[in-house]
Amino acid sequence: MTEILTQEDIEYIVARLLKNANEAVGEYQKDTNNLFMVGRKLAYYEMLDILRTELDVRDQDLKELGLDIDLEQKFA
Repeated sequence: MTEILTQEDIEYIVARLLKNANEAVGEYQKDTNNLFMVGRKLAYYEMLDILRTELDVRDQDLKELGLDIDLEQKFA
C-alpha cells in the first residue's frame, strides 16, 4: 500500500529537521573542535539543502515550510 505525503506531513518533517539542525548548531557552538559535531552540523545542512531544492523544483512554498533561509550561513 502506497501512502502519499500530505502538505501537513511535509511541514511536520521539515519542522523536525530544522529543529534538529538548530540543535546541532547549538551543540557545535559549544565545542567547535569536536569533529563529530562539525560533521553533524554539515549533514543537516546537506539534508536541508537537498530537501529545499527538491521542494522548490516542485513549486512548494519554501517560506511556508521555513526553508526560505540562507542554509549556508546558518548551517554550513
